[in-house]
Amino acid sequence: MKQTTYQQEEIRPFLIKYLAEATEQIHLAIGWIMDDGLLSLLQKKAIEGTKVVLILIKDEDFSLKSAAFQGLIDKGVRIIGLDESRKDYFIDHKFGVIDSSTVLTGNYGWGSSKSPAETFLNFTEEIPSLAKGFDFEFEYVSIAHQLSKSEVKPENQIVTLLKKIETIKTLLSVGDTEFIHLRFKELESFETDQNIALILDKLKAEAYEEALALIKPFTEFHQELRACIDPPIDSYRREIRHLEGEIAALSNEFSENQKLVHKFSKMHTEELGDLLQQLLFQTKVKTEIEAKLDQEDKEKQDEFEEAEKDHEEYTKSHEAAKKEKFKVLSKAEQKELKKLYRQTSLKCHPDRVVEELHDQAEEIFVELNQAYKANDLDKVREINQQLKSGIMLPKSEGVTELKKLESTCKTLMQKLKTWQDKLDELRDDPSYKTVSSIENWETYFQEKKEILLNQLNSLKEFNEANVEVVEGE
Repeated sequence: MKQTTYQQEEIRPFLIKYLAEATEQIHLAIGWIMDDGLLSLLQKKAIEGTKVVLILIKDEDFSLKSAAFQGLIDKGVRIIGLDESRKDYFIDHKFGVIDSSTVLTGNYGWGSSKSPAETFLNFTEEIPSLAKGFDFEFEYVSIAHQLSKSEVKPENQIVTLLKKIETIKTLLSVGDTEFIHLRFKELESFETDQNIALILDKLKAEAYEEALALIKPFTEFHQELRACIDPPIDSYRREIRHLEGEIAALSNEFSENQKLVHKFSKMHTEELGDLLQQLLFQTKVKTEIEAKLDQEDKEKQDEFEEAEKDHEEYTKSHEAAKKEKFKVLSKAEQKELKKLYRQTSLKCHPDRVVEELHDQAEEIFVELNQAYKANDLDKVREINQQLKSGIMLPKSEGVTELKKLESTCKTLMQKLKTWQDKLDELRDDPSYKTVSSIENWETYFQEKKEILLNQLNSLKEFNEANVEVVEGE
């Protein structure tokens, strides 16, 4: 998959290069073309045997170039003139396909006075499905003006493919891969596209992270095709669903990392907590002895007060941590918990539901995260069952007005950034860095235990040897 973007003055030389290299066909649905040099090149290509078809708008510019267009037609170029009512479509959705392989998209003006101040043109290659999708759209646009209003537009096969791919992408994003093999057959008819074949290979090999890494750019490259085909409302709804999925994925990752730190902290309490408490007590005793032996030394008095405070605070937090419940699950239960949490969080994430249900969703989401953090599989099952009735309405289904959808998109983009910032902040936290860097927790705690025991024994020896001296005084 390859996309190159050219801007402003650099567009025309590269456009000429791509057009000149065409051997089979040039399809340009561009609305306007006033560049005499490009018109001459297209005429030359038609004379050489390349099939050239232009879809243009019959407006004032079209009339001004009527003689030039007739010259092209005489040399074999097919020109389809559409009514001015289609003008808005071509302002936003100009495209071209060269040799059924290279796709052109962007806001280049093709020499027209209507060209925007800032122009760019994308050349996308090595994605056969994208070229096929745009070729289908080109063929439909070329005959749409002849069809009756009652005729239903046939579905673009590539849109069907994208729906299947996006379903798989969602399943992978939430870790729901148990039945994903049932989706393979849906992709096999598209295996002639090397990108689909590679994705399918990764899925069959259960290399799900690698498959997801391939699917993401594949779907992103096809967004221009979807935007060209879909009405604005459908396009916004699709974008909202995409953002909802991204937010849920980041939120899940944040929760997983947070849970990892919490699990480590719980294990730290169980393995080393009592030992640390004893160590702090003996440290308090030692500093007290030193303070009594040298009552004039202000620094030693301060050290004793600090040690006493540390021991008191740690004792309180340690006792509270010991009371905290953290259920031990089997591997199968851990897998179920993780899968159920991801599925359930998608349904009740406050950033996904309509505003009217935000507060209710937030309560459920907090309860869900507490249950997940405590390994409470039964509670997560219960919440998941409650949400199966569809009581949480996602934004993509709950709003209809174009402006509201646009606003929702912008809000979700901001929330997506917030979750990314939270995740980055957690990853930068020293606690997380420490936990994630430890390969074997059992070895780590065993080594720490030995070190702390040595320190504790040294402190005890010092305190036992000096306590009598202090008492004798």
